[in-house]
Amino acid sequence: MRSQIFLYLLLISILTACKDNQAGMEVAEEVVPIETEDKLLGKISKDQLMKPIFAEWFQPAYEDYQVNTALVDSYKDQLNKHEIEVFMGTWCEDSQREIPALYKVLEAADYPMEQFTIVAIDDEIENYKRSPGGEEKGRHIHHVPTIILKKEGTEINRIIEYPVRTLEEDLELILDGNYTPYYFAADMVHSRLNEMGLENFKANLDKLKIEFTGKTRDVYELNTYAKTIFRQGKKEEGIQVATLNTMIYPENANAYAGLGSRYMDMERYEEAAQNFGKAVALAPDDSEFKGYLEEAQAKL
Repeated sequence: MRSQIFLYLLLISILTACKDNQAGMEVAEEVVPIETEDKLLGKISKDQLMKPIFAEWFQPAYEDYQVNTALVDSYKDQLNKHEIEVFMGTWCEDSQREIPALYKVLEAADYPMEQFTIVAIDDEIENYKRSPGGEEKGRHIHHVPTIILKKEGTEINRIIEYPVRTLEEDLELILDGNYTPYYFAADMVHSRLNEMGLENFKANLDKLKIEFTGKTRDVYELNTYAKTIFRQGKKEEGIQVATLNTMIYPENANAYAGLGSRYMDMERYEEAAQNFGKAVALAPDDSEFKGYLEEAQAKL
């Protein structure tokens, strides 16, 4: 039902592109932000986040955050020469924690907000981590929030889901050119997948296992990336990334459960049951994994 509402609202929200009568130039399509009863979608503003349902989490997080103003003052002139693009989910706890704090940091820096863009993306399966206007295309958004710093339109670096230290310190490190975000390995796997192509990637999983063992932050990094690209239509790519994750984490039940879930989504129930069985063997007391296994076996 939510996906139908999303599509309906998306259709009525797109404004007709027009042409400049004098220069004969096309004006880009503009998409009006979508607001449902429990989330925002598309390009949004702080004013929208201050509406009652969202202010319930935005306001306390904003008020409670204590900005390191001395640190921000030390680099604000440099920061203000950059554009910032944010992808978040109003449904996402990490976004609910970090985005109010980010607004407070930027206000402390007297940041020119005309250089700031914030896009709310969806969590529904049919539109997973997508926005109505498609702003996420080409940005490789796999965890939210993702805070991208750009200089003259070119990405410098990004904060992915969590600051490594604090928002203020991470921004300083980015400006100094000395920053590695959380979940950078997912970006590396994404690049390898694009460079190699699906069949080559699949044929070289053993080599990729060696390349990426010890580089992922945890089992969830590639699980989340696999789920994201799978739900965005790259199903076989999602399967192969999830398979790679089981090779990197052969003793972790969550890796096999992640792969099993992708096979369930494809209605490949035998392979799903095999992987859920491995998850149960590694975590025999986990009732959730047992339930997944029973569901897959019932479909055989």
